[in-house]
Amino acid sequence: MIDASVAPSSGWAFAFLEGLVSRGIRDIVISPGSRSQALALVAAAFADRQLINLHVVIDERVGSYLALGLAVETKRPVAIVVTSGTAVANLHPGVLEAHHAGIPLIVITADRPAVLRTTGANQTTVHVGAFGVAARKTVDIPPPGPDALQSGALWAEEVVTAAVNESGPIHVNVQFVEPLSSHIDSRSYDSVRQGELPVAVPGHSSVGVVAAPGTIVVAGYGAGARAETWARELGAPLIAEISSGAHFGPHLVTDYRRLLARPDFADTIQSVIVVGRPTLSRAIDAICARANVDVIVVRGPEANPYRPNPRALVVDTITVEGNGEDYAQKWALPWARLSRMTIDEEQSEPAADVQGSLAEDHAERADFARHEMQIQRQPVTPEMLVRAVWDVTWPHDRLVFGASRLIRVADSILPGKPLKVHSNRGLSGIDGTIATAQGIATAAQSNPIATQNGVTRVVLGDLAAQHDIGALATLRGKVQVIVGNDGGGRIFDDLPVAATANRTHFDRVMRTPQNIDFEGVAKAFGLGFHRVTTRGELTAALSEVTRPTLVEVVLPRN
Repeated sequence: MIDASVAPSSGWAFAFLEGLVSRGIRDIVISPGSRSQALALVAAAFADRQLINLHVVIDERVGSYLALGLAVETKRPVAIVVTSGTAVANLHPGVLEAHHAGIPLIVITADRPAVLRTTGANQTTVHVGAFGVAARKTVDIPPPGPDALQSGALWAEEVVTAAVNESGPIHVNVQFVEPLSSHIDSRSYDSVRQGELPVAVPGHSSVGVVAAPGTIVVAGYGAGARAETWARELGAPLIAEISSGAHFGPHLVTDYRRLLARPDFADTIQSVIVVGRPTLSRAIDAICARANVDVIVVRGPEANPYRPNPRALVVDTITVEGNGEDYAQKWALPWARLSRMTIDEEQSEPAADVQGSLAEDHAERADFARHEMQIQRQPVTPEMLVRAVWDVTWPHDRLVFGASRLIRVADSILPGKPLKVHSNRGLSGIDGTIATAQGIATAAQSNPIATQNGVTRVVLGDLAAQHDIGALATLRGKVQVIVGNDGGGRIFDDLPVAATANRTHFDRVMRTPQNIDFEGVAKAFGLGFHRVTTRGELTAALSEVTRPTLVEVVLPRN
């Protein structure tokens, strides 16, 4: 029990955080600040007793994305604690991403009393409503008083339930007055116990889908493995984005952009089952917008489900009627086979020269050695980079893509493989990628039932790396930050404006070329570093995973 002499601020903080822990919250991210000291000190005491995993991050923006990554990997809400003022605003990018992606966060902002909000008091602004619609629920809690323990416990129950059911950010703004904290007897912590999350209330809307030729399955962000299962049950081709969680299986169509551009394939589509929210190709939007194509969208946890046309039916799940195996050979598998054949024909990876390696003749062995040397000295291309990363990544690893050109290259050419791949596709923002990856890595590495030797690799462009450079300070464990450096935002080259804009102006305000010394950056943050220009160097760099490492991969700039 909390002693009556404990300040209301600390009493409320204890009861509230105890309520979170007893309802299944395991991770708390804290950024330092005066007004939030009661919450921070109680969290530290909980961490000492292994009741929570505590993550201290100086930069609140980085902290918000770290929390997002933790929530992605653990499938649990993650709490964030910050002080008042601009600290709250710094959380906004991560909160927006969590809202649109459907990732539960409990955002706890320490505030001054409401009576000071319009008085010009130092470090005082209006927190309430700061996140707009991105907060699924906002509560403004008056300064704790004599009922601090009861208030903290009640609010904890309400916000955890809301975070689980709403599957998005919940904003808890609590006003603290002096004294901002006081000592809590260590014996008070003895009664705190971890509990389990409340069970979410699922949506129940469903529709039956008859297995028949003419149906395709599209898996976007948040789809998960269920999309691959439905594709097999329906006997349907599967178009699964690289970060969908369904990029595998016999029905996978990797080269879907090219097939959807062919009338002999596109015109045979009668219905589309969209699972999650596709974000990587306009070709999907174009097919779903056709007047003669029926679209069923199976929503994920995202705030706004994909609605490619007003006729689209949005449901929580589907039930498959009939046997798709009756149609797979003639309908789904031709898509998948042609896709693989096209990719294989364009495969730039050299085939192994087995006979040359076994040759006994000196001249033949010398030719083999020279050929192998030429292969190892090949300059790295975007295609080579994503293939190499894909090849060294295993199911116990984690792979995170930034909102750079490289994720679209990967989505276009990589074969199926049941890997855990993530990308912040809620808003497809360029920021926060490294911090999100570290959150995923931290959760994966601390999971006692997970494979402890897994590596988290984050693949992003040079601009995305620069955007989240402060997150390098958080890197711990087996994490590789792989930066494809092509000297600016080459992703904009694919926009129609690139063909008509003044080249100098386009480069200056769109491509925004930079010349960062990534080796110096790695040294400043105490990271390992590799600068890669050739295939051989890339292979060697990807194999070193003993400590956090930044790998700069020099890509063509034309």
